[in-house]
Amino acid sequence: MSDTLVSNLLTTYANANLSAWDNLRVLLSECALQQCTARGFEVDCDDSRPHYWLQIEDCWLDCGRTNAHSAAIERLTLEAVQGARIIGVQDCALLSAAQINLLCMQNAHFDHCE
Repeated sequence: MSDTLVSNLLTTYANANLSAWDNLRVLLSECALQQCTARGFEVDCDDSRPHYWLQIEDCWLDCGRTNAHSAAIERLTLEAVQGARIIGVQDCALLSAAQINLLCMQNAHFDHCE
């Protein structure tokens, strides 16, 4: 189940251009809507800034640097996960499907206006 869900999430949000925090919120919310357990973390991965990561079973996704206003979502390798240090768990208010759509539409509109 998790591989299919992760593939669907990566396909659906590949071009969303959301902030790292919004990526994390959207992915956590989508997982909750699909009744799949997921956890969000702030992680030190030897970059200049911490990143937000999402864990779905044994799969990890990088939602971007914590200060990124536009970040790609990437699947992480086992080596990257093993080399990182979790700073803390990230909890956020989950979004409904309508709120997710609105967030993505608003972001697409502002992207277009720049």
